[in-house]
Amino acid sequence: MISVDNFLIPIQQRFQNEYNLDKVLKKLNNIEKNIPVINVVGTNGKGSTSFFLSNGLKTKYKKVGLFISPAFLYHNERIQINNEPISDDDLKKYVLKAEKFIKECKLTFFETWTLIAIMYFNDNKVDIAVIEAGIGGLKDSTNLFSNQLLTLLTSVSYDHTEILGETIEEIIYQKINIAKPRTTLIVSEDNYKYKKIIESKLNKDITVLYSNKLEEETIIYQKANKGLAKKALEFLGINNFNCLDLKPMIGRFTQVNYHNRKIIIDGAHNLDGINSLISSIENKNEWTVLYGSIEGKEHKKILDSLDANFKSVNITNFDFHKSWEIDDIDHINKIKDWKQFIEESENNLLICGSLYFIPQVYDYLTSK
Repeated sequence: MISVDNFLIPIQQRFQNEYNLDKVLKKLNNIEKNIPVINVVGTNGKGSTSFFLSNGLKTKYKKVGLFISPAFLYHNERIQINNEPISDDDLKKYVLKAEKFIKECKLTFFETWTLIAIMYFNDNKVDIAVIEAGIGGLKDSTNLFSNQLLTLLTSVSYDHTEILGETIEEIIYQKINIAKPRTTLIVSEDNYKYKKIIESKLNKDITVLYSNKLEEETIIYQKANKGLAKKALEFLGINNFNCLDLKPMIGRFTQVNYHNRKIIIDGAHNLDGINSLISSIENKNEWTVLYGSIEGKEHKKILDSLDANFKSVNITNFDFHKSWEIDDIDHINKIKDWKQFIEESENNLLICGSLYFIPQVYDYLTSK
């Protein structure tokens, strides 16, 4: 497996004024049309929902593709068939295939990964694929998957507002209109409060269904994700729900026993995600919080919410080019060395924040 620390894709640009993956797909005779897909959009819960759903689909389909982001520990995680990550050799082979298009058409980082997934799924003739959006939906490169069976909308809140818009109406519009005409959109129960907005912003000729939370789930914020996956499986005529008993993906309420202490690590990184995480923690007085973020998040609101629920909330920076600078943050408890903090802390730890920070913590804990 190829660590995310290794430079793999020969382009790091995330955004640009014009996106060109559609031009590449035309050169390839639009092979994306060969791949029946379920698109998964939303703000929080996309990865978990995609994980549970892809496992459930294996009870009906022989080959199930899965495209998720970001990668947690290994680049290979982004592209899977039957929940097995693409091999190192295949990944390197498809990166080489993509390189000429990167140069010719000036693809972005995420467009390149989408292209690799399309080529890999097409060559392996997957029966169906679960496709998690990167950011948004309508403007996301995953919108180019045209053979759409279904769209799922996970919990929606404010995130990436510089791209998706400053209002919840704008954000919802961008996400739900990845749904193609004459298809079905299934909406998480978390979004029932936005029912009028969803149905007013959705393009015509889309059927909208709403899922219910899976109440027997013990992790509170996974109730809606699992309920959404279950509704999608039922829609496809699948009544085997054993996939919902699986542990979530790493970095989603992952519990680690470390030196006789409990540590929970979770990639909650926006206000809605943080509040959902808080609701899932029992006996809050027993936990010390360590939070690491990237630039441009709702820092004050997030920290206010954490401070209101836990006695000790600490912030830290980490090794990533977009990591925030904690010296610029108005908060009293600042940790310069998070590894030392973990070693010296005597309390149970809730470590949360950026999905670029949480993998570093998990790797450190497991390697120790």
